[in-house]
Amino acid sequence: MSEDAEKESKKREKEERRLEAERGVLEPAMRYRALVNAVEMTQDLIELADRKARFALVIISVLNAVALVVLVRGGEALVPRRGAWGLAAQAEALVYVAVTVYYIFQAIEALRPRGTAAPTDALPVEHVPGRSMRVLFHGDVVRRERREYHRVWDGLRMDELNAELTDQLHILSGINQDKYAALGRLYRGVTGMTALLTLTLVTIALARVAG
Repeated sequence: MSEDAEKESKKREKEERRLEAERGVLEPAMRYRALVNAVEMTQDLIELADRKARFALVIISVLNAVALVVLVRGGEALVPRRGAWGLAAQAEALVYVAVTVYYIFQAIEALRPRGTAAPTDALPVEHVPGRSMRVLFHGDVVRRERREYHRVWDGLRMDELNAELTDQLHILSGINQDKYAALGRLYRGVTGMTALLTLTLVTIALARVAG
């Protein structure tokens, strides 16, 4: 075989090995890196959801401040109290208050801690290939004595660590699902509150024009 043909053969073999590696099962170290990246991404999404919920509360606070100034400090000189316009303004104000209370609860639902309670079932003691040894979650960590915790880590396998990261990713994804569902309801509420306050202001303006 000529030197050029040998080089070409080695090149083809190298390419075949590369393709086989890309199409095959991930190696444990590669799986670990992928899981860590995915877990970090879901944690970032949780923090983003919390920031968005806090921003929605800021908007609600501004809307409530406007409503307070108009409806409370404006007094009867600004807000109609009698007649059809008065009934309409009062009804809109009552609906606004009810909607505000409901969507504050949605903000609490979006911000409340999840996944913090430690499970009460028995922790694994013997190493089993591919089974999570539960050494990462703080609720599981503190349930073991320090010496026992060190012993578990001394014999920890990569597939056991990957199994626990897989469990954590699944739990965090569920938390994100719940958080963003509550966040969606919260922002729909902010939109509704804005519309209700605008409607109330329009009603007050029309009452002033009609009076």
